[in-house]
Amino acid sequence: MTMLQHLLQSRHEALIFDCDGTIGDTMGIYFDAWNRAIRTMGGPVPVEWATFCANGGRSFASTLAEYNERHGCRLEEKEFLRLVDGYVGDRLAYCQPVMPVLNLIRAERRRPMAVASSGPRKNVHRVLQRQGIWEKFRAVVTMEDVAPDRLKPAPDLFLLAARRMGANPSDCLVFEDSPLGVAAAGAAGMAVQVIPTSWWHASPCPTAAVASPSSPRG
Repeated sequence: MTMLQHLLQSRHEALIFDCDGTIGDTMGIYFDAWNRAIRTMGGPVPVEWATFCANGGRSFASTLAEYNERHGCRLEEKEFLRLVDGYVGDRLAYCQPVMPVLNLIRAERRRPMAVASSGPRKNVHRVLQRQGIWEKFRAVVTMEDVAPDRLKPAPDLFLLAARRMGANPSDCLVFEDSPLGVAAAGAAGMAVQVIPTSWWHASPCPTAAVASPSSPRG
């Protein structure tokens, strides 16, 4: 039985997907945009890939604040994020899909699905529209839907996605590629299917329990 077949037959009653790095291979686009913005604003050093990966799922503002503190600089948040948004632009509309996940979303017919992302809604929309799957989701939850300090690894995005689907958290299966996202799903009391990407080679796995669909559900 393939992973796709197994997941389609799992006992979980609702599915929740991260977006960046899980549905669309977007992280290289953001990484490049961040370093272009740093150069434009005279930042002392580029952000390293491992550091960028370790902050996956956090708000852009908190990641920038950490960069400023680490390097003793004062890159202004509003201008920096404006530059990043401009550099990302329409490139997200041409990102490549993570095919095993995309195939699962396309094949699923019986269970409600949602997206829970720490990214801006307009960027998530671009990725989902690019893959032709926007209409597959009963709910799309993004950074605008929770308080800035309640993004991943806080569970709020996942809990809100479950609530909007009318599903119990314990009945949800989350698909995540980032360690902070896995921690958030664990904090929400949800099982997790890790989507291995380059993030995991650069970032340590959190201590939160990671459950595959074949694992017993508690």
